[in-house]
Amino acid sequence: MKKLIYFLTITTFGLGVTSCGDGFLDVTPKNSLSDNTFWQTEQDADLALAGLYENWETWSNIIYFDGMSDNAYYPGWSHKIDGSASPTNLSESYWGDSYSGDWFEYGRIRKYNNFLEKIENVSMDEATKERYKAEARFLRAYNYFFKVMMFGDMPLVTETLGPDEVMGRTPASEIRNFILQELDEISDVLPVQNMIQSEGHITSGAALALKSRLELYMGNFDAAMEDAREVIEMGVYELYPDYRQLFLSESDNEEAILSIKFTQDIYPSRHPQFMLPGMGGGYANVAGTYDMVEAYETMNGLPISEDPTYDPDNPFDNRDPRLEQSLLYPGQEWNGRYYNPLDQQIPNEEGEMVSNPDYYENSVGSPAGLIIKKYVEPMPESVMQNSGQDLMVIRLPEMYLTYAEAALETGQNMAQGLEYLNRVRARAGLPEATELSEELIRRERRVEFAFENLRYFDIVRWDLGEEAIDGTVYGVRKGSVNNETGDVTWESEHIILEERNFVAERNYLLPIPQREMDNNPEMTQNPGY
Repeated sequence: MKKLIYFLTITTFGLGVTSCGDGFLDVTPKNSLSDNTFWQTEQDADLALAGLYENWETWSNIIYFDGMSDNAYYPGWSHKIDGSASPTNLSESYWGDSYSGDWFEYGRIRKYNNFLEKIENVSMDEATKERYKAEARFLRAYNYFFKVMMFGDMPLVTETLGPDEVMGRTPASEIRNFILQELDEISDVLPVQNMIQSEGHITSGAALALKSRLELYMGNFDAAMEDAREVIEMGVYELYPDYRQLFLSESDNEEAILSIKFTQDIYPSRHPQFMLPGMGGGYANVAGTYDMVEAYETMNGLPISEDPTYDPDNPFDNRDPRLEQSLLYPGQEWNGRYYNPLDQQIPNEEGEMVSNPDYYENSVGSPAGLIIKKYVEPMPESVMQNSGQDLMVIRLPEMYLTYAEAALETGQNMAQGLEYLNRVRARAGLPEATELSEELIRRERRVEFAFENLRYFDIVRWDLGEEAIDGTVYGVRKGSVNNETGDVTWESEHIILEERNFVAERNYLLPIPQREMDNNPEMTQNPGY
């Protein structure tokens, strides 16, 4: 199979690509090759397929999404979760990441539909054509997955439409069934390979893993367990031994089931600059919450509320190693110094007191005093906006914990479910669990997949809005860091990030953008807006 990145280097102009502001009605290609001169050869199909992978998913939707949960705080998306979302303030995008938080747009759906229609007339190897079509169908199904999860009923468009055509909303149940059917069918066409073997292309494992995820969210536990089992037993995936290094590699690993591919200078990611500390050139604009800190167990395998050895004045000691591997907290060693977001001034090399860029109230300081370091390490500023680091969308432990949860819910294969859960805990360095429980599985999902785009959907399906969303969001306790030793003197008061208001009548759905309401007479608004 041809390398995906090679083709991305010559197709960044896009094929059938629409602008980042495209809504359902605005689907006419703004920058595409003429159908009269294209779609002739297999090489044309290769180029068009690579164009589909451009912006199929964005780094910000993976990293910022937990800002819509109790795991993280990101001020750019606060309105999506704090109760202030409205039809006019929904969109949020960054330069270089134009689809950030915009799940309603249909530009990508049009691109996928156009590909599926045009490739039919290309003279090429039929098996290759079917595989290319399966990849396009996966990308379309993935896009509809987020549409239905974020908005509920949505127009289900499976063919290219004219500029004046409009559609009403298709029931969410029909969209979910469409996604499941598509994923089921293409799983038999796509190759059984990991991301290294497929060189970035969609695989059978990715199709079944996304199918299993949706089935779990729908409460179809038998099907979710079966699809998770099939992915696990494919024999092409295995746990990476080092949790910290897992997220820093510039190439895929055998744990990755689905990844976003990036390449320096050609198709780079800019996420490091938005995540790294201000001292060193970062913006630190997405932060962990203290509630996230408290979710990690102690090294004794107990919640902090149940372990008498836990010391609230040394809250980061003797904890699940994934805490230190995922969050940069006050007093932690970082790049030859101790991270200090608590003191407004710090001594420079001459001993003079100067302004501290990392101070939590500064524009480039973490507002919570907690940097999400899961995807980043110290690097030159020149690399921060030019990262070739791939970002995983689905990885093997999700299948392990899906199986475990489905086993608990059905009462079937409990021993196997526990064994899979303990594989995840063993990699983290935690004691084995002796039995499955709802509390254990939910906690393990939260910490293993922290800042990986899954927590909000868990809150939704477990209906935890009142508990996990409503109320005050806290950062670390205020205090002072000894810059020579890293010792922290804590005060009693926590940093307050924001107040969130959970609006139950909205059923966890976002508002339909006002531009759609204005342009489409068939469109209706979600409840509570």
